[in-house]
Amino acid sequence: MSPLNDAQAAHATPLAGKLSNRAFNALARHNITTVEEVIAAYPERLLKLAGFGLQSLREVEAVFFPGQCYLAELKDGQRPTKKMHGAPLIGLGLHPAA
Repeated sequence: MSPLNDAQAAHATPLAGKLSNRAFNALARHNITTVEEVIAAYPERLLKLAGFGLQSLREVEAVFFPGQCYLAELKDGQRPTKKMHGAPLIGLGLHPAA
């Protein structure tokens, strides 16, 4: 993600009050403090941030991307991890273990 230039920064929408404290603090620790920065970092860069996991990503999706649900693509033979908990297995091309 590239930093906002001066013109963009002057019109940037503050992130405060739009997300839970937990999600906001995780983003702020990585200097992501505006709506525009969150949108630019969605989804891969957000998931790489320490302290920002799938639950925070779902919160960002609910607020800024209604109806959208990011599902990481799995490589052949890869199994879903704890980070993917809550993602429908059938949507990932997998079936729950019997």
